[in-house]
Amino acid sequence: MNVLPSQKLTISQVFLGLAAGLMLFLLPNDAKNQIGSEGLCEAYILLILLVITAVLLFITKRYESVGLAIMTMSCLMALSIVLEIIMGFIESPSTYWPDLNKYRIVSMFLLWFIPFVCCMTVRLLSTGNGDNNDTRRGFAVFMSVCMKALLIIYILVIIFKLILPDKPSQENRVIEWMIFKRISECISGTHENGIAYIMWHCIVLAPLSFYLSVLVPKFKLWQIAITAACFGLATEAMQFIFNTGSACTDDILMMIVGSILGLLFKKSIDKLRSVITKGEDTEILSFEYNHMNTKPKGEAQVLTEE
Repeated sequence: MNVLPSQKLTISQVFLGLAAGLMLFLLPNDAKNQIGSEGLCEAYILLILLVITAVLLFITKRYESVGLAIMTMSCLMALSIVLEIIMGFIESPSTYWPDLNKYRIVSMFLLWFIPFVCCMTVRLLSTGNGDNNDTRRGFAVFMSVCMKALLIIYILVIIFKLILPDKPSQENRVIEWMIFKRISECISGTHENGIAYIMWHCIVLAPLSFYLSVLVPKFKLWQIAITAACFGLATEAMQFIFNTGSACTDDILMMIVGSILGLLFKKSIDKLRSVITKGEDTEILSFEYNHMNTKPKGEAQVLTEE
């Protein structure tokens, strides 16, 4: 699929982007009402997302229109959660506490990730006429919008699932200092959440490290690991202060692993693009773009001879 050169979106393209964003926002509730089973709902969401993204790209041929849809969805999602929290505290101030359940988190992740991956794949494989300075500029704009949309969703998840997952407790605060104790409990099955607990803490910082590696391309592995350790320490400290969960050293270790995964994802995509273009385009996941030398070869030869 060839994407048109980067220009300001037309009114029709803006309308289609906004409409697609509204459809993305309504999709999880629509799937829940029609299907019921969470597993089938997530599969349904995945399928519809692929269709919506493909159709939007096919009609508008603009990365930016998909970025607009993602941003619209993220803003509507954040607004609905904030309004839900406000109404919950107004109606039941003593008993209400925000609940971002598994289905909601997975849905938000899919709503951002699938359109992003579809556009990234098109950009990754584009060569020839489909790869020029204007389309590279358009994808850089798309990346900027997508990262802002990711940040909106990510902040909500971090606050209400990592820092304040439960209502502050009146019980004694708990700190688990022993390394690998909770990990071994999850693997052996003695922890109530088991492997899911490990998976959650291993991926929760992957989006943050991915965002930082895009924002600061020169970030090295050890810098990402130190940033993740500081972030993990801060979240565990806040859990301890607010008494919304037990502070655990294993959580910080798993977050560091997740941050490395986010960086490796970014590096592997850039490396693959470099292989496809034979080293001409080495970094596509960026807010900037590699400028192409568009001068025709014949003209370059004539200038050389003169």
